[in-house]
Amino acid sequence: MKIRNTIKRLALVGAAAALLPVGGAVAGGPGFDSIAVEMGTTGNLIGCPSGASECNVLITGEGFLQQEVTFDGTVYVQTVIIDPMAVANGSGNTDIGTLPFSDITFIRMDGSSTGIKGLQTLSDDPNDGTGNLFTGTTELLIGSWAAEAGKANLNVVQDFRDNGGTGVAIGANGASQTEDDFVNTFSMGVNLASDGSVTGKQMDMLQDIGMSDPTVTVPGNDFQRFVIRQRSGDLLTTTGSLVLEPVAGSAGTGGTVSWVAADDMMVAWLGQRVGLGDVGVSNFGFQSATNAADPANPDIASTFSRTVTDIMDPEGPFDWDASFGTAPAL
Repeated sequence: MKIRNTIKRLALVGAAAALLPVGGAVAGGPGFDSIAVEMGTTGNLIGCPSGASECNVLITGEGFLQQEVTFDGTVYVQTVIIDPMAVANGSGNTDIGTLPFSDITFIRMDGSSTGIKGLQTLSDDPNDGTGNLFTGTTELLIGSWAAEAGKANLNVVQDFRDNGGTGVAIGANGASQTEDDFVNTFSMGVNLASDGSVTGKQMDMLQDIGMSDPTVTVPGNDFQRFVIRQRSGDLLTTTGSLVLEPVAGSAGTGGTVSWVAADDMMVAWLGQRVGLGDVGVSNFGFQSATNAADPANPDIASTFSRTVTDIMDPEGPFDWDASFGTAPAL
């Protein structure tokens, strides 16, 4: 099985599934856990989701499993696809969540429910100590039976990290701020109505660039972090405002951007620190806020500082609200 062709086919299936109408009554359904490659094989899939009372295999093959799963008295059809392992595992069963590619879907077979529950995972982690990796997950929770509290109907997460081969591990929340680092993390959640139209969106993006050369600068001095957070529709449930202070001598800076639930809010922030040798360190911070509830007449404000980078620094002109997650900082 070629992983590239498999991904193409599943991408088309996922796009079509996103348009399925909402149905059903019981939320959650079976989980994505407890499926493994059997010890001594390269692709024989075994297992039954935790909490299921019964699993009956329908079709099985190298890197493929389809089975009936009985969960909370309801029958689901589970389909699992992986890219078979290059070498048979000899020391125990291998959880498919640790593989470079896996795809799991559930369809509820009660005769009346529509929708789909699915999780696709991609991972390219050389595990060589460099901190370089790429991971991506796409989760579908379409239909009221598949919905989970606190999650959108469609959830996409991507994480790309290139640590320049320095062998210095990259932290979970961004670059290590040493030497030549690049990190880009992206997550998006989308809620869908029964006709497939978008009712809400939540998007987070972070990009880190570490530019230090430890032979001539202090590691961590040359570093930039860029963050965007967006909340809209039924994934913006709060009311509030951000008050950005104007910068003396810079016309057009500062202002207040307010919102109510279901508006379309986006906040952007940039923090930068550059070492100047014996002179010291140069800091720069920037923040903007936009309410695009009326796309033809958006409400926009921005400000900056040449000395303060962190949004929560009381000496800076910035502002933050927990509606957009944790305040970014260097």
